[in-house]
This record gives sequence, structure tokens and C-alpha cells, in this order.
Amino acid sequence: MTVRKKIEAIPNPTLTTKPPYPERRGPLARHAREEIEHQLRGFSDATTAGALGLREGSQVADFEACLYGILFFFRPAGSETPDDLPSGQTRLREDLGLDSLSMMEAMFKIEELFDINIDNAELVATKTIADARHLLEEKLSLRTSA
Repeated sequence: MTVRKKIEAIPNPTLTTKPPYPERRGPLARHAREEIEHQLRGFSDATTAGALGLREGSQVADFEACLYGILFFFRPAGSETPDDLPSGQTRLREDLGLDSLSMMEAMFKIEELFDINIDNAELVATKTIADARHLLEEKLSLRTSA
């Protein structure tokens, strides 16, 4: 005699709309600390600290430390280092010495870290640090509103 077992339906999992890290609200909240440290190995401590700060919130000082650090990292060898922190009007090519290859490398790193896309026209239009900051803020706001 064969005994048949009643097969019960497996309930569908309930989907939650909670973010994976509710205590983190910054643009890099989806990254683990180790992932950020890995992506920014070789960069200055200030760059990494700024990125880690952007996990928790969106403080201007963290944002600028991260952006400046990435831009400075990709300057060609032999470029002069400014005596003070750059202002928004600091020109990427003329003042920081970034050439087109350096600009592309910096933007690739920014795209990777912030999970955004920057097209060639936007890159060409980025002339100053203020332009780079504005572009990044715009891309991040579009990503969070989507």
C-alpha cells in the first residue's frame, strides 16, 4: 500500500521595501566598508575617509574630500601640487594638470564608486571642480529619484 503525502504550497516570500541599511542614508550606503576600502586602495586616507563618510550621510566635507581625492589621484606624474585646497573655480586641465586620459580615468572611478553613468559629452563639458561637483550631484539625485 502506497501512502501519499499531501504537498503543501510554499508561500511566496513577502517583499520588503526597507533599504538594506536603514541607518545609512548617504550616496554610498549600499557599499560595505571593506568594499569602499578595496575600491580606493592606493588613494589618500582623506579620500577613503570621505567615501566612508558618504556611507552614513551626505556631508559637503566628505563629498569634497572624496571628489578632490579622486581627481588628485589621477593627475599625471610631475603635475604641480597646489598649496591650498582647490576652489570650485579650479580648472581641471589648466590648474590641476589633468589631461583627457586622466579625466577619463577619474570619471571611470567615480562611475564605479557611485554607480552612475557619465557620457562623453558630459565629460567634455566638465571644465572646473564646480562642474565636476555639479555633475556628480545631478547624477546622484537622478539615481535616488528613480
